[in-house]
Amino acid sequence: MRLIALLFCPFAFTTGAFVFSGVLQPMAAALGVSVAAVATLQSAFAIACALCGPVLAHLTRALSPRALLLTVLVLLTVLNGASALVAEFRTLFALRLLVGGVGSLAFPLATALAASGSAPEARPKAISTVYAGIPAALIVGIPLGSVTGNAFGWPASFVSTAAICALALVLVWGFVPASGRLGQGGGPSAPQFARGIFAYLGVTLIASTVLFSVAGLIGPIIRVTTGFTGPGIAAMQFLVGLSGLVGVRLGAGMIARGGRYSLVLPFVMLLISLGILVSPLTGGVVSPLSFAAMVVSIGTGPSAQSVTGTLVQARLAELAGNATLAFALNGSMIYLGQGLGILIGAAALQRWGLGAVPISGLVLILPGLALALFIARRFSNTVLPKEE
Repeated sequence: MRLIALLFCPFAFTTGAFVFSGVLQPMAAALGVSVAAVATLQSAFAIACALCGPVLAHLTRALSPRALLLTVLVLLTVLNGASALVAEFRTLFALRLLVGGVGSLAFPLATALAASGSAPEARPKAISTVYAGIPAALIVGIPLGSVTGNAFGWPASFVSTAAICALALVLVWGFVPASGRLGQGGGPSAPQFARGIFAYLGVTLIASTVLFSVAGLIGPIIRVTTGFTGPGIAAMQFLVGLSGLVGVRLGAGMIARGGRYSLVLPFVMLLISLGILVSPLTGGVVSPLSFAAMVVSIGTGPSAQSVTGTLVQARLAELAGNATLAFALNGSMIYLGQGLGILIGAAALQRWGLGAVPISGLVLILPGLALALFIARRFSNTVLPKEE
């Protein structure tokens, strides 16, 4: 139950990041701004998280991790509730910055607590369990936001997020025991970690940026390719989360088997996910082919993200133990990539139309593949080993 409680931390935080992605258009109309402008609320959230995570991890390193996590969840509950009460874009933008900054510790703290409470051989499984909170948010949390937002108005999306954060707070309070001060790095693998960290973080950053150049505009993209609105969008978001869970399982299996070129696979999957959407989004006509393309894209893109996240998180746990800072840096790259991807996708939409959105992400896949190959060759001695 401890790991389930910790799983709810990234579940709650990720839900808050994208809970309104299915109501971008009605939200834009209510706030009197463009859809692209509303999409930047997600970007502001993600970039604030990326910038604040490592800094806060360093500044709070002497505090009890459980107490700190409980404090973060209290603040997330309050700030998400406040987001439902404002009707002016600038105020909402500022609140989303605060939520992203304050909540930046939720994922790394939950991961570090999972690692510290597990034997070394059980850490990959514990970390993959907590990471599953992210795709679980896509299955349950974000579709719930789409349904409530369409049924009761966009503020209801933030109310549902506040309720989920409160639930995570109760679960952590009841089932996660107190622990000592967590590590900040070091140990016997520190030299390897120092040599390879930037390459692994680069993979996380590029993969997140590629995926979220499209995912940040998932509502309009689903509308154009399928004709769905409201509950239909929520159903497709459910499939996005299911794809992410499949990716977690795939990534965990790759950890167990080992493999020098494991990180190449997710970039190939991303290539398929974005490439197949270019023609349907350019044509802008709903058809069986456009629907099939959307299904294939959903089946490959989110799964690729989860494969990358599971592999890199497990590698960092192996190299840095239960260091909160290491997980905060990786979380920073995840959310920075999300923010950058949303900005890139929104800019492509504004300038060239929806068909340019997946093309903007495709541009980054080749550097990602090159970096994955570089890791396989340059850091072959730091490849995840096959478990005995």
